[in-house]
Amino acid sequence: MEITNIRTTNVSTDSWGEFVEFPLVTVMSKFDEYNNADGDNPQARRKWMGPVGDVVVEVETNAGIIGVGHGNWATGAISTIIEETLSKLIVGENPLERERLWDMMYRATIPFGRKGAAIEAISAADLALWDIAGKEANKPVYELLGGPTMDEIPAYASNLHPVDHEKLAEEAHQYAEEGFETMKLRFRYGPEAGRKGMEANEAIIETVRNAVGNDIAIAGDAYMGWNVRYAKKMLQRLERYDLEWVEEPVIPDDIDGYAEVREAAPMPISGGEHEFTRWGHKELLEREAVDILQPDVHRCGGMTELLKIDNIASAHDVPVIPHSGTNPHLHFIAASTNSPMAEYFPIPNWYKERQQAAEDRESTYADAIYADPPNAENGTISLPKGPGISAELNREALEHYSID
Repeated sequence: MEITNIRTTNVSTDSWGEFVEFPLVTVMSKFDEYNNADGDNPQARRKWMGPVGDVVVEVETNAGIIGVGHGNWATGAISTIIEETLSKLIVGENPLERERLWDMMYRATIPFGRKGAAIEAISAADLALWDIAGKEANKPVYELLGGPTMDEIPAYASNLHPVDHEKLAEEAHQYAEEGFETMKLRFRYGPEAGRKGMEANEAIIETVRNAVGNDIAIAGDAYMGWNVRYAKKMLQRLERYDLEWVEEPVIPDDIDGYAEVREAAPMPISGGEHEFTRWGHKELLEREAVDILQPDVHRCGGMTELLKIDNIASAHDVPVIPHSGTNPHLHFIAASTNSPMAEYFPIPNWYKERQQAAEDRESTYADAIYADPPNAENGTISLPKGPGISAELNREALEHYSID
């Protein structure tokens, strides 16, 4: 079998829906024009995210098999890198020789890569190669990874955007009723909001804890919007709420800061969604910067690299809970003995009701560019079905959200 062509489609951030407009602290919150902590600047994140959110990659073969993958959040740079560099390397090659092709792509992009867009482009291509392998073998990819280690995949509810305390409490209660034993919320404020912001962050945690009781695990996401001093003070305030983890308290390149926060924190610290390759994650582990590793298969180097990251994490006795609950992640989790759960984005009832009342308003919140996105029931997700990596595209949605 031989690769004959690679094509890319840039997908607009409109496909991510309104969740990017909800109030939360982000890595850009220190700048007023990009701060939406109070909910009065809903376009703040769209201003710096760029028009392209995902890039879909389709790898064609002379056997008629087409593999699909996507890279996440590198604007249109993924398409450029694939078209100008990666396609020249792998067209004409055997798509089943994934290790060799990954090494070629990585080495060829070192002058401008090692992290960021180049690795995200490799991620997309690598996932397409795994999709081809599964389709050629007529097996789901988790079978190629060693077979399932579980009958169904536990999921945590990752939403809880604090639009207001009443909706937040309703949403948390909804997820508990739907069988989720773990849920994650977003903090709203960082250092720029001072003590009042700290009080508001604590009130968010308190609202959710009061809504679900003590039997539900609660995690919080700071999305790189804090600094070391602020994180240490904030986390001490939150000790009494028994948090399952706090995610990305500082920027990813401040590994010393991560380690300092982890050393002082009364709860586990997680990170890694904005880290790349086995080498980047290895440094997080060796520096004892995180208790939980959260690589993203669409960013870290694809499935080929995620397997290596998982092996290193397992040797450090650190669990891997991937960022985002896409189907490729489900295949990985299903086959891993070191990955206890998947991230999942349920739709809050208050949001459904609001959209039903606004019939003329297009909602993209639940739209997906894939034909069979994951669906949780009773807090778990069934193992992916069908051959490949479960990446059949929703062509209508892809066409709707594609941009040049």
